[in-house]
Amino acid sequence: MARKKHDIPWQQIYDFVYSCGQVHDPYQFMVTVLDEIGELVPYNQGVAWTLDENRNVVAQHLVNMKPRWANMYLAYYSQLQTTSHTFQDSVNESFGMPYVQQISWDSIPDSEFKYNYIMARGVKCSLTFVLFDLNSLPRAVFSLDRMITSRFSDEKMEVLRFAVAQLGNLYKNFFTKPEDIPGKRRSNTDNMLSTLLTTREREVVDLMCQGLSPAHVASTLHMSRSTAYKHIAHIYKKLHVSSKQELLVRVLGNR
Repeated sequence: MARKKHDIPWQQIYDFVYSCGQVHDPYQFMVTVLDEIGELVPYNQGVAWTLDENRNVVAQHLVNMKPRWANMYLAYYSQLQTTSHTFQDSVNESFGMPYVQQISWDSIPDSEFKYNYIMARGVKCSLTFVLFDLNSLPRAVFSLDRMITSRFSDEKMEVLRFAVAQLGNLYKNFFTKPEDIPGKRRSNTDNMLSTLLTTREREVVDLMCQGLSPAHVASTLHMSRSTAYKHIAHIYKKLHVSSKQELLVRVLGNR
């Protein structure tokens, strides 16, 4: 019997997500997702990147793509302000709605990026999805490329959205701090921060300890940069430190 247009292969999705869930390292998780997602959504070439808190690439994994293409993108096109296909794009997490985007390149205006990177590889369509950390910052970016068919079907898009929603929940677990685990005893440092700092200041400290710059702290907490710097100045004064390095040693050294 022919399958209905939007019948969802739930068992296949479950098996895929379960397989990814057995991985307990963020890089290997990224590798497993890219290597196995082709069973759900077939593609010809794929690339995945993990990002740090400032959206810098820290690792990549390729499937059927020559490294020179990924290196070209990272060395040049990801740095251009004139292309909308960079890691500096405003990618926001919408709760309850996974970030999945399809691009049919035939409908995109010609550009240097399209001609030298997309057309040169023979890409017809790209499907991008993003996984976020607990602060809604993008931390893993995936791109699935097709060289033959021009679009991923509506059914495949729906399947991918269901899968990515589950992957997103799993991925956030990599950023759970030990002190957030129910029943875990608070350290002396945590007690000290709770006594000396306001709730907002503790949020700022937490983000700084994750490596965020003041600009990204401001963006994450939806405040102006000047307000973020005022919080940081107050934190330094209360904790008797004069630099970010001293702050990290003070806060992280005893955890």
